[in-house]
Amino acid sequence: MVASDIYTIAKALSKEEFIKLSNMLRCDIKKSEIKLKKKYELPDFTKEDGLRYLLENHIRKIKKT
Repeated sequence: MVASDIYTIAKALSKEEFIKLSNMLRCDIKKSEIKLKKKYELPDFTKEDGLRYLLENHIRKIKKT
């Protein structure tokens, strides 16, 4: 079976039956199987650090001739 076929059938259900189906599917999916990617913590930046970074890397400097 293909998910798009099931979706078409599920759309034809009444609202109550659709809610029952969605609850059954939610119960079947175990939350422990979902693994979140590890997020890397950013160091503490001050406002001055952010401004310095923007000035050095994103705002073009005027070249003196």
